[in-house]
Amino acid sequence: MSYSNILVPISGIPADDEALRLACQIARQDKAKVLATYVIEVQRNLPLDSENSEKVQRGEEMLNHAEKIAKSVKSNIETEILQARSAGSTLVNEAIERQVDLIIVGVPYRKPLGDLQVGSTTMYILKNAPCRVWLIRDLPPEEN
Repeated sequence: MSYSNILVPISGIPADDEALRLACQIARQDKAKVLATYVIEVQRNLPLDSENSEKVQRGEEMLNHAEKIAKSVKSNIETEILQARSAGSTLVNEAIERQVDLIIVGVPYRKPLGDLQVGSTTMYILKNAPCRVWLIRDLPPEEN
């Protein structure tokens, strides 16, 4: 299977880096486009377009880091910051609008309580994405 548009949600966890590297590798092989997206979730008691320069700056820093990762593996990516009430539905809508055929999501390692644990954003993407979704989980921490 080949891919043409790959979406990588960026949340600031180490697994984001691996998700980006994998997306760039696939993109080079398939001549696909990679879109790294950071979503600022806006509280319901604030206007959706309210300014939060601290969160915007954090998003820009993470996307700059994403561009450095892509450059280190000799790839180009497109980046964007979106503001929304819910990151999950916004990422799924972005995937639909941009005709994404693969979403690669980095997820943190969480000490298992018997099952795989993912956050609400990842769960929403898994349930509602119109395309394939791959998860890249962080490695468990080394125990001393």
